[in-house]
Amino acid sequence: MSVFISVLFLILPIGEELHYTIHFGPFQVGRLDLSSQNIELISQESAYHFVAHIKSNPSWRFLFEIDDWLESYVRIADFATLRSSKKITESKYKKEIQADFDYQTQKIYYSDSTVFDLKPNTKDLLSIWFYFRTLALKPKDSLLVRVHTDKKYYDVKAIVDGPVKVKTGIGELKCLVIKPKTRIQQDIGIVYITDDSKRIPAMIKKKFSFGNIIAVLERIGG
Repeated sequence: MSVFISVLFLILPIGEELHYTIHFGPFQVGRLDLSSQNIELISQESAYHFVAHIKSNPSWRFLFEIDDWLESYVRIADFATLRSSKKITESKYKKEIQADFDYQTQKIYYSDSTVFDLKPNTKDLLSIWFYFRTLALKPKDSLLVRVHTDKKYYDVKAIVDGPVKVKTGIGELKCLVIKPKTRIQQDIGIVYITDDSKRIPAMIKKKFSFGNIIAVLERIGG
């Protein structure tokens, strides 16, 4: 079993847009949009800018309403997180917060003035979905990732399975299955990435107390 820490394989495409339909059982309950924006400068460092937008269908408003934005700025040189932010709107709950990862002071500064020590090779929750794509993974590989999100650290071990075939809106795709786990069994989502040079996330599956939520790729582009 091989272990990958930070061996980069793929330079991610700039301007890529991936659109997903979110399913709960037989029902389509929302959408997920993932995008890789322009290269930007954060603290004088060249960074990828990743964005995720999760929005529930209006027809499900009587049960729940979600309109969440996640953003991540990741240093191109080593895929370390430089900044992450969340804008959460869920029914009656709203929250907006930003975390800046300062490698000179080795601190994480939150917009609510809380401060945490910055450990080496730290990534945020959104960026690891893209990080998986940069690695030359194959079945039976494993990788170790340190994640900081919501003011907590998680040491994540991900096992690679597959290949399997996944039905999507752009056809049936051959995929590798990446199963991340933490010591406290925190579920951060199983990712199915295409077993080719593009490593596109074809499906993302996350377990909740009420059941599984599955995001399936519907289309690529604007």
